[in-house]
Amino acid sequence: MTDEAVDICDELTRFSAAQAALLTSRGLVYLTDLKLDGGRHGTIVAASYADAQAIARARGRGERVVGRMAYGFLHGLLQKVRLCA
Repeated sequence: MTDEAVDICDELTRFSAAQAALLTSRGLVYLTDLKLDGGRHGTIVAASYADAQAIARARGRGERVVGRMAYGFLHGLLQKVRLCA
């Protein structure tokens, strides 16, 4: 998978760890389930669940929004879940 594809399906790669934590604490980061090799997950930064769903549909990768990431969840996610990279 190319760097561009990773950026597309994991929007948190565009932010520092502190910025990603702030976005997550504000309820603006949504976890997605992708239909890519190995059942990977991605992230979408959006103002609402409906906006996140619209972004996922527009990507055209069969992505499904799982739900909003909770504050404090990001660190564990990065260690446990295989993101799009």
